[in-house]
Amino acid sequence: MNLLGTLLVLTLTPFAHAETPTWSAIQSGGWVHHATRKHDVVGKVEVYAKTVAGVECFQGVTTTTYTPEQLLEVAADIEGAMRWSTAGVTEAATLKRTDTLLDYFQYLDVPGWTMANDRFWFLRGHIVRGDGAITFHWDRLVDGGPYAARYQQVIADHPDAVDIPMNVGGWVFTPVDGSTRIQYLICTNTGGSIPTAVQSVATTRTLPDNLGDIVREAAKRNP
Repeated sequence: MNLLGTLLVLTLTPFAHAETPTWSAIQSGGWVHHATRKHDVVGKVEVYAKTVAGVECFQGVTTTTYTPEQLLEVAADIEGAMRWSTAGVTEAATLKRTDTLLDYFQYLDVPGWTMANDRFWFLRGHIVRGDGAITFHWDRLVDGGPYAARYQQVIADHPDAVDIPMNVGGWVFTPVDGSTRIQYLICTNTGGSIPTAVQSVATTRTLPDNLGDIVREAAKRNP
């Protein structure tokens, strides 16, 4: 999910890491402030960066008046991302859903001007609630995991598309003094040729759109 706008930049970065960052390592400390950005929907967004298992990861942080449950409703709306996300998700499907688990597929139509192939991902999301806070984090289902038939169908339908070989991240919604602190954390990487320095600059500009998308949609659903 919701990887979304940032993936347009990050998926063009060379993939050369055998080790995949874990969610616990991503969520732990060590984040360094990278930039402060303004967004027309959420206002100020703080962008942080750190390296996990040799991968440059990013985090966007902002606040909103919408509750963790209202924000989770949007973040976990897999098919709805085709409508509410500005990243270019053109196909999406929920493959399995329980109160704590969400398996899903999404397909990203990468603009032709990037000279890059379209991307797709099969992910397993985990929903964790505690003390009013909600975390929705995901990692990759290799070769579609238990959805091998669906995975092969996607490859058949889109023979030039690329399955992102690293995709770990999540949303954290934490109530704070009548508001909700939103954190969006992402570590992802795949083929391409854009230098890391260029990726870093571009990410600080695109990451706020991920937060803006989810808050904009929460506002529509909760007028």
